[in-house]
Amino acid sequence: MDENLALFNQINSLSYWLLKESDFKSSVTFDASDDSYFISIKKGVESIYKHHVEDFTRKDARLLKFELSSIVNHLLQIKASVHADQKRIA
Repeated sequence: MDENLALFNQINSLSYWLLKESDFKSSVTFDASDDSYFISIKKGVESIYKHHVEDFTRKDARLLKFELSSIVNHLLQIKASVHADQKRIA
């Protein structure tokens, strides 16, 4: 579970970075009553990325790690495109 905690931290850090350093709006929600984890990235009203992990606490640890790693990779790609746009503009 330590690896999954590190992935959560990375997701939160990347979401915060996108919120502060770009015009993207990020939302990360863990809903204990629904047993789900949801992340959404928007640019204005347009949804850029979203992922919903259902049955969060009952999910196999390896599958959860795979899903969280996928989220991190998508956020890193978005961050890289923001960096590329910033360099192109400057």
